[in-house]
Amino acid sequence: MARVQADPITAALAHPTRRNLYSTLCETEEMSTVQLQSSVDVDRYNLYHHLKKLASLGLVENHRDVGRARWWKVASRVEMPGIITAVKPIVTKAKSNSPPGEIGALLESENGIHLISLEGSRDKIGAKLLFEQLADDLGIEVDIPWNFVPGTIALIEQDK
Repeated sequence: MARVQADPITAALAHPTRRNLYSTLCETEEMSTVQLQSSVDVDRYNLYHHLKKLASLGLVENHRDVGRARWWKVASRVEMPGIITAVKPIVTKAKSNSPPGEIGALLESENGIHLISLEGSRDKIGAKLLFEQLADDLGIEVDIPWNFVPGTIALIEQDK
């Protein structure tokens, strides 16, 4: 099976446990391994696995050891992929040059429809991961090809 290549930081932070660890550390100056483990609710082995990955990318660091406790802090801050930050939206109200069929009818209706143009591989991969996670959370089965990369997302308002 082929794999989609992505920016290593985006790929690392797309994992929910690593994103949770990183965002938890971003909210405080430092945390011990025990504090992180209880905050993120993951077993010790997986915690170290994910911390090691984040550390290898220079996102976090084990900056001091006191006795048996390891203390972690954010080494560099990056914008994390997610619902808001995964895309840099260019939003336009679509009314002209509508495609044919059902989508064209939606664009011409009174329902609000907005197109979000995605720029750069980080935005596109983040949007794809967001779409897959949303479908999974809602229990919707989707068959997205491995090479699918969105260029634009359409948001359609519901009738009021």
